[in-house]
Order: sequence, then C-alpha cells, then structure tokens
Amino acid sequence: MTEQKVVFVNHKLSLRMTGILRLPYNFDLSKNYPAIVVAGPMLSIKEQAQSTYAKQLTKAGYVTLVYDGAYFGESEGAPRQLESPSVKETDIESAVDYLASLPYVDKDRIGGVGICGGGSYMSVAGVREPRFKAIAAVVPAISDISKSPMMGFFRPAEEVEAEKKAYEEGKGEVTYLNFMPRAFDEGAAYYYTSRGNRRGYSNKAVSWSQLELVAYNVPAIMKDMRKPYLVVTGENAWSRPASEEVFAAVPDGDKKIVVIPEAGHFDLYDLAPFMDDAADELVSFFADKL
Repeated sequence: MTEQKVVFVNHKLSLRMTGILRLPYNFDLSKNYPAIVVAGPMLSIKEQAQSTYAKQLTKAGYVTLVYDGAYFGESEGAPRQLESPSVKETDIESAVDYLASLPYVDKDRIGGVGICGGGSYMSVAGVREPRFKAIAAVVPAISDISKSPMMGFFRPAEEVEAEKKAYEEGKGEVTYLNFMPRAFDEGAAYYYTSRGNRRGYSNKAVSWSQLELVAYNVPAIMKDMRKPYLVVTGENAWSRPASEEVFAAVPDGDKKIVVIPEAGHFDLYDLAPFMDDAADELVSFFADKL
C-alpha cells in the first residue's frame, strides 16, 4: 500500500489538521474507491490504534484516512490536548470533507470506524454526518459519562470552571487531568510500551475538557441512528457495558454486535488474534454495506 502524510482543514475551526492517507495495493488513479475514516481513542494520535486498523482496511481495498484531531499531535489548536466531543465531531466531518474532495474516492461509499472514545464519537457522527453510509465502532467506551468510572478522573466542576475562566482572561495557565495513569495496568501495557507509545502522545487532557464530556450522553443521540451499524467489543473488555448500552440505544434494524471471545479492551487495539478477528468483522461489514 501507499502511505502519505496529508494536511486538510477543520473548516469550522479554521485549523489545519495532519493525517495519513493510505491507498490500496495496485492503486489505479482512473478508478473510484470506497473510503473509510478511522478515528482513534481519546487523546490518541494518528500513529496508534487507528493506523493498525486503517492498514488492515487498506489491504482489503479501501482508501483510508487517519488524523491527529485538532489540539493534538501535529494538528493545530490551542490549548493543547483539549478533549472536546463537539470538536471531535468537527474533526470527523472535516476528514469526510477531505476524502470527498479526492477524485478517486466514491462519494457514495464512505464509511467510518472509531475505536474506544473514537468509537463513540464516530457513532454520533453516523447520526449527524449524512455522507457516511455505514459505521463501525470497536470497543466504544463513552456512553453516559456522568454514570461511568471515568468520573474518577474528574475534579470538582467549580475548580475547572475557574481555571478555564482564568486561562481565557489571560490570568492562568492550562491545567490538566491524567486520563491514563500508569497504575491502570491494562492501559499502561499499551500506551507506555512499544505497542502504543509514539512520539507526540500524551496522557493529559485539558482539565476543562470534563465540562463537556460529563454532559455527553451518547445513547440519547443514538436513538436517531438509521444507518448500518456494527459494534465490536471484547468478552472481557472493561468498556463492554458502555458498548452494549450504546448499541442497545440504536433502533432495531440494520445493526449487529460482535463479542470477540476472551478479548479485553486494549487487546482489540493491536494484539493477535483479537484485533485480527475484529478487523475481519469490519472488512466483512463494509464489503456488504459499502
């Protein structure tokens, strides 16, 4: 396959974003190809789990795009490491803009894949972005954050509201939350080892990210999902309850959930055979729906 670094614009924020575009083997400029946007976990950068899946999908014949979200990695935006669901949605829309601008992309065959937090963001994009024809979410981890263990990462709202106000008035520094402590053994085994540690990655999120995250209720949005929808989770994934809750919120219709036997949450980022089984499910799903 061919890989190339690309730059496109988040038009709603007027920020330049950096991505990796992958083209299938034996790419022919005269042909039209189906394309897939792949969004990664919260705080992640383009070289992590999203690229692992993008490579598998490109091998199957899809043009794929991964990217650093606004405020992350090589993309523009300040303060750095702002984890905002509304911004993540504009990132996804901008990635679709870019793919749709390519002359060899079939604009009627664009799909989306998201992993972990990106699985939840991508699920919402499936409701709100009309150009997506089918959506797959791998271990989507955000359901109703106000009722999730993620609340343990957050600080009193009044404190972070004051920090946000001071920063915006030029009277204070950016403060951060630690979203991936080393004490979280399963996550540390990915993010702090050669499996997932990449230059430019940080486990920090701007503290006032929590103000939007705590109000982000994915199941309430997914009741309006009307497109083919696949959820892949792991039998032992800590995120499985959230994934199942998001899936259950989608009206009955063209939807499917797959549970990979024995797999934990982070196993499905990159470990064989779990990730390979998940990728096979995605390839089969998009072959049918795109």
